[in-house]
Amino acid sequence: MLWFCTASSTGEKKQTLYSDQSSFVKRGNKNVAVLELFTSQGCSSCPPADRLLATYRSKENVIVLSFHVDYWNRLGWTDPFSSKAFTQRQYHYASVMHTGVYTPQLFINGQDEMVGSDDRKISRAVKKVLEEPAGAALSIKTVKAEDGQVSVNFVASGNIRHSIVHIALIQKMATTAIKSGENQGLTIANYDIVRNFRTISDVIDGDNTSAISIPAGTDQKDMAVAILLQEKNTNKVSAADQAALQ
Repeated sequence: MLWFCTASSTGEKKQTLYSDQSSFVKRGNKNVAVLELFTSQGCSSCPPADRLLATYRSKENVIVLSFHVDYWNRLGWTDPFSSKAFTQRQYHYASVMHTGVYTPQLFINGQDEMVGSDDRKISRAVKKVLEEPAGAALSIKTVKAEDGQVSVNFVASGNIRHSIVHIALIQKMATTAIKSGENQGLTIANYDIVRNFRTISDVIDGDNTSAISIPAGTDQKDMAVAILLQEKNTNKVSAADQAALQ
């Protein structure tokens, strides 16, 4: 089913990685497709969308992000990856694009909206984005994890005026045995799960450095960082890059 909802209110070992070793994003004037899936372990329609999202994670110049929303939690299963902040991001997109709020819902580069399991529509939208010229670029230079923080040094260039940068800390994969709710009895695999998300409003042309916190108990070997350049007025994601923590 599609579930439509109404509005409601330790120290870590230091690691450094150069993104060219782990990113599927190519340099030059290549555009990047960013797929933001809003999902929940409590939604019976979501596992097919979760699996479909996983098929895009290794495609060149494609970045996938799985945002777990919290409004399903009151219906029998509390999603351990859910966050009110992720629900708010979904509501913001839906408000700007004049669409409903449901799961699984997918937004591509902040411009196209569709059901997260609609393979044909997603494929067409991704193809369209990748054929467009890139108006801006983000390039991760280094990622350093130390004392519960991930520091990201990146270069922004091109048309970055009136844009903000989002940093997403991603868990590459997790399996969960669901003990109640619509998916009771299933073991669900989720991919590229956003565990923390931070917005930077003062991005500059050239070198930038910012940091994001690592949730307690997270295995850094299974983590990655993505950065998104998003236009304030249009919500268009105009550039992105990612790198893994290893």
